[in-house]
Amino acid sequence: MGSFLSRILAAETPASGSKKRSSGEYSLLLDKLQQLGIHVLETNDGPLPPEARMHDRAAPIPALVISPRSEWGVARVLKTFKDLGLYDRLPISVKSGGHGYFNGASCTGIMVNLGDMTRRRIENDTLFLEPGCLLGQTINALSKGRKAVPHGDCFGVAAGGHFLTAGWDLILARRYGLGCQSVIGGRIVLWDGSVVDVDEKNHPALLHAMRGGAAAGAGIVTEVRLSLIEEPPLATWRFTRINKEQLAICVAKKAYANAFNLPRDISVSFRFHFEPDQLEPVCSFNVVSLLTRDETLRCLNTYLGSEVTSLVAEPSAWNEKSLVDLRMLPASDFLASNPDMLAEVTSEALHRNPLTYWKETSTEREMASSFFTSISHWVVPDCEDMLTKLYAAFESAQMEPSRKRMYALVIQGGGRMSELQDRCSMPLGKALARFELHWDNPEKEERWCRRFTDNISGIIQTRADKGPGRPYRGDIWLQEQAGDEKLDAIHQEYDRRRA
Repeated sequence: MGSFLSRILAAETPASGSKKRSSGEYSLLLDKLQQLGIHVLETNDGPLPPEARMHDRAAPIPALVISPRSEWGVARVLKTFKDLGLYDRLPISVKSGGHGYFNGASCTGIMVNLGDMTRRRIENDTLFLEPGCLLGQTINALSKGRKAVPHGDCFGVAAGGHFLTAGWDLILARRYGLGCQSVIGGRIVLWDGSVVDVDEKNHPALLHAMRGGAAAGAGIVTEVRLSLIEEPPLATWRFTRINKEQLAICVAKKAYANAFNLPRDISVSFRFHFEPDQLEPVCSFNVVSLLTRDETLRCLNTYLGSEVTSLVAEPSAWNEKSLVDLRMLPASDFLASNPDMLAEVTSEALHRNPLTYWKETSTEREMASSFFTSISHWVVPDCEDMLTKLYAAFESAQMEPSRKRMYALVIQGGGRMSELQDRCSMPLGKALARFELHWDNPEKEERWCRRFTDNISGIIQTRADKGPGRPYRGDIWLQEQAGDEKLDAIHQEYDRRRA
């Protein structure tokens, strides 16, 4: 949620690029908020406190971290900003989970941290989430209620950033759409501290902006309401390591392009990464399905052909389990054995003890706080030649220290996602390719990592889909990529900072 609005605020705030602190402005704000019982922390240019820590260690450090615990607190904070005229003088950002790829959730001025707003409840077929509720907590609530909604698989992402900008689900998206397409309403505190309730009848423009557009930066979303489905009775999957020769078979038979003819209950993806037990890169041919194993195999044989299906035909290698079991694949053995721990998970705990919650390989490749690059591009479904080039690029990196901290993923979209385009404020393609690369030592590793990322980006763009016009919003990694004329117009309509 912070990314879109921080782009707007930073562009309009003269002080946004400055490291200077205005002690008079901050001290007056501190006094007023402390009188209201709202928690405020001065960082004094030190490291980010646990409650404000970002996924990207390169994030700027704010001078103040303000952590309201309720909608009333958010409203009082924003009204105080306006009363003191701070919108024109200081950079302001909003953090829910802190996973924004260009660090829109942090700035050098004031961070409004929503991490203490984690309440969630299910009423009938509607999920009510506060913006700081983590996906781990959401998974737990949905499991208890035997309900489901499309969402990602990182336990530490929070509802405010995730469901308002993204919500890609490996198994549910083609059948049910993105998580942001399930948004049916919510509540927003505008920048003057006034509160609006949003649904199809009330402020429909803001509802449109909440579905993939971070509410157009019109204020701070304090409640997200999502339409739920019944928990699917079965989740079926097989993630199969294939070698270079087997990848060549998939490419020759156009396995990825043909997968778009499969029933929407089945999704196919290719993932490239490294595993500790082999030097060569791993290409994982991934199939997830809401059908049984045997039904899935019959469909694969029909649409992908017998030669490709033979790569995944061994029955004993398939999993037929629950949706929660699939969600727990990145989890540590300890968390997988105690999934109810997700009800207690916090951002601070995930940063402090990542291996308590995630497998070591998941931690290294994407889950733990680090320096990193992250890119994505919409690609055309007929992109098999790109898969071969990605494998070759990973082969070239097999002796590099950062090899174990990268992955590329080419995943199917389309289906219900495309049908629900009118319920999404970002343009959608049919296939997405994304890449992440992490490092801890900028002096020794950053230069190579950025060069390699540029190489991967160039490979992906050889099969780019020019139709959508900009990246998937959940993966935007440059501020200038967040612009959108319709969302900007909604922002202008509801911007109350100077009204």
